[in-house]
Amino acid sequence: MISNGAHTNGFVHNENDESLRVLIFAESFPSFTSGITRRFKEIIRRLAKRNHYIHVITGCTNALTWVEGNDILKKYVTFSVLPSTEFTNKIDCACPFLFPNPTVYSAVRRFAPDVVHIVEQTPAAMLCGAIVKSLNIPIVWSSHTNIDFYLSTYIRSYAVAMTRRLYQLIRLKHLIYSSVNLTVSKDFADFMEHTGVQKPVIVWKTGVDSELFNPIRRSRSMRYRMFGTYNNFSEEEMDSITLFLCVGRISPEKNFEFLSLVLDRIPEQTFLCIIGDGPYRQALEPIFPKDRVNFFGYLGGEELASAYASADYFLYASVSETFGQVYLEAMASGTPVIAAEGGQLKEFFVNGEHGYLWTPDSLESAEEAVRDAMKDRKYLSIKARQQALKHSWDSASEQLNDIYYDAVRRSRQKDEKKTMNIFTIGVRLFYYGLNWLILMTLALLFMAPFVKVSSPKPSATQRNDRNNNPCYQNQHNSVVTKEFSSSCSSSSS
Repeated sequence: MISNGAHTNGFVHNENDESLRVLIFAESFPSFTSGITRRFKEIIRRLAKRNHYIHVITGCTNALTWVEGNDILKKYVTFSVLPSTEFTNKIDCACPFLFPNPTVYSAVRRFAPDVVHIVEQTPAAMLCGAIVKSLNIPIVWSSHTNIDFYLSTYIRSYAVAMTRRLYQLIRLKHLIYSSVNLTVSKDFADFMEHTGVQKPVIVWKTGVDSELFNPIRRSRSMRYRMFGTYNNFSEEEMDSITLFLCVGRISPEKNFEFLSLVLDRIPEQTFLCIIGDGPYRQALEPIFPKDRVNFFGYLGGEELASAYASADYFLYASVSETFGQVYLEAMASGTPVIAAEGGQLKEFFVNGEHGYLWTPDSLESAEEAVRDAMKDRKYLSIKARQQALKHSWDSASEQLNDIYYDAVRRSRQKDEKKTMNIFTIGVRLFYYGLNWLILMTLALLFMAPFVKVSSPKPSATQRNDRNNNPCYQNQHNSVVTKEFSSSCSSSSS
């Protein structure tokens, strides 16, 4: 029995264990912004404080600037930045996408990790998995994105079923290399196991920086900035109008179009601020009435935290999230959540306690959720903050730390008598590399040809016409400012 040990989710480590050398393969990393990168920033900070040496292989060219000004990170965190593309001219996704690169092998050999943590299942990530498996290094593989869902957005409809089955096969053939498979919600873990991924798929806890995301950051000046300059609202009007906030990458799977329809159903004094950016923004902006929506652009750090706290409610229509870091950030800020119901919320959200949920794709349900939430914001705000405080990055880091140690120990116990010479490594590289090449060839032949460029739904044209219709603009301006006018109805009669 281990004394003075820590126990989390079935994994145990001794506080006196040696430092580990952890290689993390994560295509997206700061300065790219997403829930995944925010998670790894918090986790790596805490792993470095434990004196673990971290080497990150990424495609983000500005990643090295992240450690500047932090002596601990400079000492313990290093990077290999490999060639990548953002595919911004191909599909509506700005995530850095690494080219499969054989130099991953030299980066792994040079760093000599005790354990390798691979993020997602992209071609380059799976090549990394094949290389690491060849070198007989334990792998922790974490899945954060529901690619199965995204395929219906980025693949032509007649090929979705075929490409989904092929993707699941490719995923399964690579995840069998890992010592531990992780994901970020019980709902997605169950789904992965149902599709054949070896059990158990461990749910990796998620946290939130409750000091950064805090109701005390509520600011009138930030609130006024969130309304933009189009309407020239007075301060009194901006104080009285109910301000909704949506934060996220502006891409098709986030279901922003639905929010434009929800706004039509709630004609009270309401306004929506959308914080985030992406190549889909240009196509999306015309769908929303300018007098009720402000596309703010990118915000980060304390300014983002202030925006969360300065809004009245957090409004989110996406059903593609595996977890959704933004929900916890809003709740920690004391901002109640109004969102489409999804499995990702089961981990921490109670309907009617922390906000209200609507049935996906149901405008009637969404309208009801908004109206219910607006009845008692103070109660929801207090409960949301209390719930968010239960989720810390320290706990998530502790869990991952235990998982790393467990993977290393099991690998050493299993392979203590196994020797790896140059010939053995060469044979294994050929075998696992060939498997990767065959599976990627299948993907190129039967998935890549069916990738489509996403565009707004057909209703976009109608909504754009409304934006350019003075009568429609007057109607909405009068709703927002409580200055009702019958001029439109009279002119149309």
